[in-house]
This record gives sequence, C-alpha cells and structure tokens, in this order.
Amino acid sequence: MTGRGSGVGPKRQRIGLPPAATLGVALAAMATPGHAADRPPEPKPLAEVIVSASRQNDAVITARVERALADDPYIYGEHITVSTSNGVVTCEGIVGDVFELFRVLRLCRKFSTGKRMINGLEINAVLPDGG
Repeated sequence: MTGRGSGVGPKRQRIGLPPAATLGVALAAMATPGHAADRPPEPKPLAEVIVSASRQNDAVITARVERALADDPYIYGEHITVSTSNGVVTCEGIVGDVFELFRVLRLCRKFSTGKRMINGLEINAVLPDGG
C-alpha cells in the first residue's frame, strides 16, 4: 500500500547541490576581487572650470557716479562728495529733500560694484516760513 499515511512512497531524487553548498558558492563568487560592488566607482573626468574676476578701478567708479549725478536734472550735485574704496561707494554731503536723497542713493548703488554703499548724506530741509 502506497497511500498517504503509510510512510512508503516513491523516492525523490535530489538534483544539484544542497542549499548550504549553493549559498557558499554564491558568497564565494561575490567575494572575488573582480566583483563590481567591492571596487569604488571610477571617477569621471570633470570639465575644466576657469574663474576670473576683475573689479573696476575705484577712480573709474567715482567718475561714473559723479557724471551720473551731474547729468541728472533733479539732483543738485554741487554739495555731494563721492568717494570709492575697494568698490564700496561713499556719498557724503547735503541734499534738499527726501526725494533727492533717494535718487542719489539709487544712482550710487547702480554703479557700486560691491553689495555695500555708505550713505553719509544729510537732508537740509528748507521750510517755507524760513525757520
């Protein structure tokens, strides 16, 4: 009787290696020096980058700001002194009102090469009653 509970049945044949041997062969294959996971990736050549920076001469910046102030019909530039040091424009002097102050500052920022501009301007408000 070859039923289910008898314990006697057709013999099964094993094909291939036992599971432990298969696992050992797979691990040995991964540990070989030629495996891609063990080697770091080869660096790709980068394109050459050349950075050059030049800054305008301080005298050139000062001349441009003074020319812009002289050419502006809304600014009386005779009482304004402009100087430049390391690309930082400094404006000093007296302006007539807030409108003129903001206009001078806008022109100075336009020509300053750095992110900084020093304001030394004062507003000389002329009151209508003379006081």
